[in-house]
Formats: sequence, structure tokens, C-alpha cells
Amino acid sequence: GVRDCCNNKDKSVQVDFITGKTCGSEDCLYLSVYTNNLTPETKRPVLVYIHGGDFVIGENHREYYGPDYFIKKDVVLITIQYRLGVLGFLSLNSEELNVPGNAGLKDQVMALRWIKNNCANFGGNPDNITVFGESAGGASAHYMMLTEQTRGLFHRGILMSGNAVCPWAISQNQHRAYAIAKLTGYKGENNDKD
Repeated sequence: GVRDCCNNKDKSVQVDFITGKTCGSEDCLYLSVYTNNLTPETKRPVLVYIHGGDFVIGENHREYYGPDYFIKKDVVLITIQYRLGVLGFLSLNSEELNVPGNAGLKDQVMALRWIKNNCANFGGNPDNITVFGESAGGASAHYMMLTEQTRGLFHRGILMSGNAVCPWAISQNQHRAYAIAKLTGYKGENNDKD
């Protein structure tokens, strides 16, 4: 079939910080590819942008992270989306419950794998990929640099105003998970696994 590649897809489920209303969709694992030439004589460097937003808000839409500057520099720009909030980072730290968290980071790894395997189709060089981001995106880029799961998927990273050792980039607050569970009808205590 034919896929619409000219319009923005839904962002990840999140609470709009202006209206306080929930918006977005669980069907959010999309990326945007910007190129000015699908068949250049030589493959161009690929820049992969990871948006910020404290791991709870954000999106890759053109209005915010458009390609205008980078396209003039003759590179391929790819912006990615990943699951946010409880859908992306909920963790109960329990082997029995098997909710290890970090699904949002796993989404980013999956996006990098797709980019490595497909960027040449958009004029990109799979041997010249740079990952960068700001705030939570910078921390995410740093996590991508640290994990073995991304070995060989990219070659450089740029951390803009965030990294993996920032206090806000690591959440070990299980009480948040239990507070959400109680909102959905959970009757037990924080240490109750039944």
C-alpha cells in the first residue's frame, strides 16, 4: 500500500502542559526523514535528532524541529519519536511483575537500527551517522552512546544541555508507578505484589 509521508503522525501520549488535557496516541513510533536529494552522487552524513521534554512531553514534528537549516548543509536529517511518560518509562523494579521500564529508550534503539538499515534509501551514509538531542534528548543520546545495544548503529553523539548523569535523567521513584496504579483501581500497598 501507499503510506502518507507528507503529514505529521500522532505524537506519543502525553499531557499538554498548557491545557492539562491528555493528547497523542499509543501509535506514535514514527520518524521523519528530511533530504533534498534521494540520489546524490555521494552519500551524505545523517543527523538523528532526539527531542527533549523531560521524558514526558515532546514530538518530532516539523514545526518544532524542521529541517531548513540542515538541508542547506547537505545532510539527511531524521527526527524520531518514542514512548513517553508511563508508557515509555514506568518501572516497578520487580522481577515477578516483569515491568523493567525504559521502553522509550528501547524505541530509540529500534529507530537507530531502522535508520542504519534504511538511510541509504534517502541519500544518507550508513557509515556516517550522528545522534544528537537537547535536554532529555541529550540524555537519550548519551544513553545511546553508553549501551551495547547500539554498537555500530551510529558514529558520534552531540549532547545539548542534557546527559545521562543529570539527576532528572534517572528515575527510581516506584511510588509514582503505584500512584498511577491506584488511579486505575489498584487497592494494594506499595510493597504488595498481588
